[in-house]
Amino acid sequence: MRLDLSGAITYNGRKTIPKSVDRDLLAEFKATAKELKKAIPAERFRVERALASERLWRWDEVCEFYLDHPVTGFFSRALIWEVLQGPAGLPVRVDGGWELTDPAGRRIQPRPDTPVVLWHPISHTADEVRAWRDHLMEIGLRQPYKQAFREIYLLTPAEERTRDRSLRFSNHLLRYGQAKALLTGRGWTGMSLGHWDAAGGSGWCTATKELPGGLTAAWDFHLDENSYERDGYGTTASICVSGELRFTSEGETVPLAEVAPLILSEALRDADLAVGVTSTGLDPHGSGDYWQSYGFGDLTESAQVRRDALARLLPRLAVADRCTLQERFLRVHGDLRTYRIHLGSGNILMEPNDAYLCIVPRGTGDRVFLPFEEDGGMLSIIISKAFLLAADTAINDPSITRQIHP
Repeated sequence: MRLDLSGAITYNGRKTIPKSVDRDLLAEFKATAKELKKAIPAERFRVERALASERLWRWDEVCEFYLDHPVTGFFSRALIWEVLQGPAGLPVRVDGGWELTDPAGRRIQPRPDTPVVLWHPISHTADEVRAWRDHLMEIGLRQPYKQAFREIYLLTPAEERTRDRSLRFSNHLLRYGQAKALLTGRGWTGMSLGHWDAAGGSGWCTATKELPGGLTAAWDFHLDENSYERDGYGTTASICVSGELRFTSEGETVPLAEVAPLILSEALRDADLAVGVTSTGLDPHGSGDYWQSYGFGDLTESAQVRRDALARLLPRLAVADRCTLQERFLRVHGDLRTYRIHLGSGNILMEPNDAYLCIVPRGTGDRVFLPFEEDGGMLSIIISKAFLLAADTAINDPSITRQIHP
């Protein structure tokens, strides 16, 4: 029998385990698989936290505790490691040891005591980032989390004006339970909203996350005026509204310009991820001003990165000749209609009258290599919709065809 890192158990390459296999041994494999399924996401997130905090190691520590580790190595060997203030590369096994190789194929041989960090795009030029993204696409390496394709969040003119608070991700309507679970999984605490004690302030809360350097990120949330009625006068809130995000140190608010760029970027990335995955603007059956503005508006940083990845993927798609990448949309030419898929929400407009096309996602874009999939599956959803709409004459789902035909 064989147990892989996904937790799947196979026997001679087959998923069906014959009855002749010792039952006690199979039970032991199943117990290990169960533990492995719990350990994998936790370990992946632990390695990502090291990227976000600029953790420093010696090269021999990286080899022993990361690259050679039977579980952690699965992630670490697909990441870019950088000699402190020096070159960076992907790990390669050479003569029983580990070296690094850069996109041009140059070998990097750190000494055992060489200090190394995980490579982060915020510390590198646009040309360097572009080179790594092109290289990952060329070799078909899918990273365990966004590293080469990681979003960067720099101060905007609006944030320079507000000085000590960011409103970049405020006034979004989020699915409360999903947003709470996502932020909790990324180290945020204190997100507690509900209708059980409105007088006690249950309609407001501040989610916080401890950051390097003694900083704390604080993000406000509240329930809107229609929340109690919307939720049937029960205790559980279904939708919350995001507010301002700020940073504090020893209880004092810190000006955004004084927050280290990487720490600022990573905190705002969490906020963007929460909005991009849990916004009600993603609802295919949605309506209203917020749904309209989010579903077809300007792209956030995460959606811009998605667009960049799609630009690299597009020539590889079998439907590439039917697709055109625009600023905010992927335009798909079918035989019946032309469609525009929004790169942020995945919502679809049909030309020539911008009629909305409601398609509930059911499949994935697994027909093509994806360099990452970390934003709620939106990249694969967009690709899947492009394949579907490029062959619109073959669609037989009546819920879709009655919308396409005038």
